[in-house]
Amino acid sequence: MTPRLIVFAVWCLLVLGGASYASFLAWSPYTDEQRSSRAGFYGPTHK
Repeated sequence: MTPRLIVFAVWCLLVLGGASYASFLAWSPYTDEQRSSRAGFYGPTHK
C-alpha cells in the first residue's frame, strides 16, 4: 500500500467517524440556534 492510499483511507475514516458521531448526537451544522425548544413537544406548531 502506498502512503497516499493510507492517508486517503485515514481521511475517509475520519470523515465517516465524524459524521457517525454527529448523527449519534443529533447535531447538525445547519440548525437554527435561535429557535426555542420546549421539552416534551415535537412536531409542527401549525394546524
